[in-house]
Amino acid sequence: MWQIDMKVPQGYTITQATADHVPLLAAIEVAAAGIFPPGSIPEYIRSDSTPIEPLLEAVEDGLLWVALAGDGKPVGYALVQMVADAALLAQMDVHPDHMRKGIGSALVMQVVEHLRLLKKPELYLTTFVHVPWNAPLYAKLGFAAINSADTPSFLKDILEEERLCGLTDRIAMRLVV
Repeated sequence: MWQIDMKVPQGYTITQATADHVPLLAAIEVAAAGIFPPGSIPEYIRSDSTPIEPLLEAVEDGLLWVALAGDGKPVGYALVQMVADAALLAQMDVHPDHMRKGIGSALVMQVVEHLRLLKKPELYLTTFVHVPWNAPLYAKLGFAAINSADTPSFLKDILEEERLCGLTDRIAMRLVV
């Protein structure tokens, strides 16, 4: 059961995203991809971002949160998708200028609180194991790697799709909320 008490870092707020936030999220995602060491991710990811349509759908469904700096501009976001009636943290990015302040943790905390209200017992994700700010961060927040035998079929499909897109060194993780 998730028990970490995280606070939103001073000077930031976490809120449900609006349609006005959506066009600003691609720049955050691209900037965050820029911190990966050369050769650690496929080059196309450095300029790729989540399409606007799923983000707008997530706004309508109440499944997209943004971290706002004091000036009201988004500096991070968390996108949840419902897949096979399970909650998936599909994307979470923080702009490099605002990393290492607890914003990513605060975004995950907000997602978990929302899932508790929806009575969703688990949050799933796929992430990189070869960089220190991915799987280790999620493990610190209470996520556990799922062994292959226990990986739900929808996550196996996502991992396979990621592999076909050139994403390697990926694992599935689960948090009991």
